[in-house]
Amino acid sequence: MISTTAELEDLIDGTVSIPTIPTVLTEITAIFNSPDGSAKDAAKVIEKDPAIATRALRLVNSSFYGLKNPVSNINLACSILGLKVIKNLVVQATVLQTFDNGNEREGFDADWLWDHSFKTAVACRMLAETCEIADGFPKDDAYTCGLIHDIGKLILIDSQQDRFREALTLSRQSGVPLAKAEGEVFGFNHAHVGGLLANRWKLAPTVQAAVMYHHSPATNAEDWARGFLVKAGNTFAHLAATGDGGWIGDRHDEDALATLRLTDEQHAEILAATAEASMS
Repeated sequence: MISTTAELEDLIDGTVSIPTIPTVLTEITAIFNSPDGSAKDAAKVIEKDPAIATRALRLVNSSFYGLKNPVSNINLACSILGLKVIKNLVVQATVLQTFDNGNEREGFDADWLWDHSFKTAVACRMLAETCEIADGFPKDDAYTCGLIHDIGKLILIDSQQDRFREALTLSRQSGVPLAKAEGEVFGFNHAHVGGLLANRWKLAPTVQAAVMYHHSPATNAEDWARGFLVKAGNTFAHLAATGDGGWIGDRHDEDALATLRLTDEQHAEILAATAEASMS
């Protein structure tokens, strides 16, 4: 039984390797947190990374912004997007660059996980805008939580492939959620690993807590609510998905979802938007 956060962190560090924070994310986070930080400062960072610059231009020229004239200038793109959107974009891009290495992971569909994570991000953002339980949880942070909530699975399978496959097999054979099977095999689960990554990548404290506790109860009400909301977004993503990616998801049951107090119309709207969301 792990009794302290320090013990949990030591156990994870003794089992897997948490990637160091990408330089571009460090720089964007510093700009975001500075009272003097500006979109112009962010543009200077982003224009040095062609992949992220391309994502920024693609986003600003998307139908969501509805601009009459296409934008090809990174300074202008960053000015339109704003620092909050830029930070989310950089988090998404750096996560993909760090973990989407193209390696085959037998018995585990990484492409399905990326799609599931994007669906969860969309659902979490909508839930943060809609539910009382969110209680001031910024929608941008909620989106980030959904995007990285399962990143611990990739860290586990890349660092401990045989043991992770053991957890997958245990999950399937016993009919239990993968997070529970991971706990049996490792002594912790992918949510704990993802929470530690969020901490070391200096993401918002609310993001760290929500990712850490989306499969286990937190010790205070605010962190519990954050984790509950991310698990709800995860549930909508599973409900909206085709297939299962090779594992059994840990979902809220109908009674738990009912505590969100969504109307039938809100429930249907979130489910439809989640189903439509795609990384491709």
